[in-house]
Amino acid sequence: MNQDLYAKCSCQNCGTHIEFPIGLADHGINCPHCNQPTVLTLTAPEPTIAPDKLSARELLDAFTAPVAPTRVSFFYRIGFILVTFMMVLLPLVYLAMIGAAGWGVYYYATHFKFMLSSMEGGSRVYLVKLLAYVTPLFVGGVLVLFMIKPLFARRAPRAQPLALNPAVESTLFAFIAKICETVGAPMPKRIDLDCNLNASAGFRRGALGMLGNDLVLTIGLPLVAGLNLRQFAGVVAHEFGHFTQGFGLRLSYVIGSVNGWFARVVYERDAWDVGLAQWAEEAEDWRIMIIVNCARLGVWFSRMLLMLLMFIGHGVSCFLSRQMEYDADSYEIKLAGSDATEQTIKRLAVLGKATQKTYQNMRATWKKNHNLPDNIPVYLMQQEAAMPPAQREKIEDTVGLSRSGFFSTHPSDGDRIRCARKAGEPGIFHLELPATALFANFEVVAKQVTLLHYTDDIGLPCDPAMLRPVNNPPAQQTQPV
Repeated sequence: MNQDLYAKCSCQNCGTHIEFPIGLADHGINCPHCNQPTVLTLTAPEPTIAPDKLSARELLDAFTAPVAPTRVSFFYRIGFILVTFMMVLLPLVYLAMIGAAGWGVYYYATHFKFMLSSMEGGSRVYLVKLLAYVTPLFVGGVLVLFMIKPLFARRAPRAQPLALNPAVESTLFAFIAKICETVGAPMPKRIDLDCNLNASAGFRRGALGMLGNDLVLTIGLPLVAGLNLRQFAGVVAHEFGHFTQGFGLRLSYVIGSVNGWFARVVYERDAWDVGLAQWAEEAEDWRIMIIVNCARLGVWFSRMLLMLLMFIGHGVSCFLSRQMEYDADSYEIKLAGSDATEQTIKRLAVLGKATQKTYQNMRATWKKNHNLPDNIPVYLMQQEAAMPPAQREKIEDTVGLSRSGFFSTHPSDGDRIRCARKAGEPGIFHLELPATALFANFEVVAKQVTLLHYTDDIGLPCDPAMLRPVNNPPAQQTQPV
């Protein structure tokens, strides 16, 4: 008995393979996978690209010109050097304070021991004198100890974000490389993904990375889900705009590291702090309570010294920090254009509000039934799409009214918008497809990063069985520019 011969072809809409009897060649059918009309062919059709995708070549050709570098003045460079010197000086001032406190304890111990030289007045009087001698020594010793402790404070360990494979995400890597070439910045050695509504570029190995251009770019997938290609390109250009000024960037890293260290040692608490507080609460003898609470007063005083130095460092460096952000903004404006930059700022303000709502809902569902969405970027877009038009309009209308404060490390959205309008740049990249088109399969990586965010960043005891599917919204809510 003769058997029918079968052939295979691809659906002209979804690209899925269809197996069919050879006698049905050149006939039209509805695809069994996407239910769209297609023709069964024996010859392999030319590869097609989905409507929301671009080939890497088309993507790179959309960059019409390089971006002119932003020049900085001589006085700006001198200011950076002076501020860096001040920031390095502050930890030395703190070391001098430790030395002074230690010398004070030593001086008291050696010059006031005469208090214990006689038993005049009886044993009770001697015990009072002993307490009067020992208490300052104990408090001073604790003060010096807790002043030394911050010198060895380490940054809390952070989870490793999902690192992308260049072979899998070749279009995204080509896109990032083209932006780096366009603004004149080095290409990052690694691209990481996380669940923050942000993007950042930094030295991959901390201070060691300062010796070369060992950079890492971290992309927040909610940012990708919420922006179009033009807006996203501008954000990336902003991040790499920092790296066009290698000298200033390295000084900025030193300034930021000192500020970050002061902030950690002032606000973070460790087991020693907790133990001292618990000891004060559990002490029953009033004499022990006095000594321990005096020690806690000494620790408080050391933190006040650190806080004073922290505010001095912050006040000295915040102006230059804002100026660096303006310089980085100039690259975003030149690449994406003034109008697109303004729309991105407004868009991020709306997405920021939607992010707050997203996490409120997630906390509520987790407390209620230990259930979470399996795709935070898509879930965020659903929350943003459900935002009342009046609320969206209010956010967009008021975001440009804000002003930068004296201690602001970043310019306000209002000042950034005014700067973009003043520049009047048309931009050299104008593609407005969804930024998710850069990924081979955005849904897959979004789900992977979402689970890592729950388990590593938030620390929830979450497994895939606790995640509920999130359907894509009917249309991506990126704003046209």
